[in-house]
Amino acid sequence: MVSPEQVGEHYLSVHQRMRRAVDEGMSGSGLSLARTKVLVQLRQRGPTRQSVLAVEFGCAPHSITDIVDALERAGLAVRRADPTDRRAKLVALTSAGEAALAVASATRERLLKQIFGALDAGERATMVRLLDALDGAAAALSSPLAAALDSEGI
Repeated sequence: MVSPEQVGEHYLSVHQRMRRAVDEGMSGSGLSLARTKVLVQLRQRGPTRQSVLAVEFGCAPHSITDIVDALERAGLAVRRADPTDRRAKLVALTSAGEAALAVASATRERLLKQIFGALDAGERATMVRLLDALDGAAAALSSPLAAALDSEGI
């Protein structure tokens, strides 16, 4: 009999391998998974403060600063003054960022199709059902803020 701990360890190992494969594949298209997530958020929300991005992604402010610095160096995002607070800066998506995001999204979709295409339709439906059950169990262990962020797909 397989214990819950064995299943959990196996899941975490597979998740790490899949995430690494997707991140490496996306980096080949010019954007990492983390940078793509920030660009997606900027497209959905519009210009956003870095502090808001850090909270949304549940990471340290310096991590978001590093990502935004890289996006800005690549011309994919720009910092500009916040009209409501002259001390604050907003991060906005550029037209080059929009174009890069389209390429990264297509690459991500292709990679996920390759990985999850190994399952037939019934297996994918079962996996979604199982992941929903696991997500509910994990959410019960999370803080209220983490649960709220997770429910929004962040």
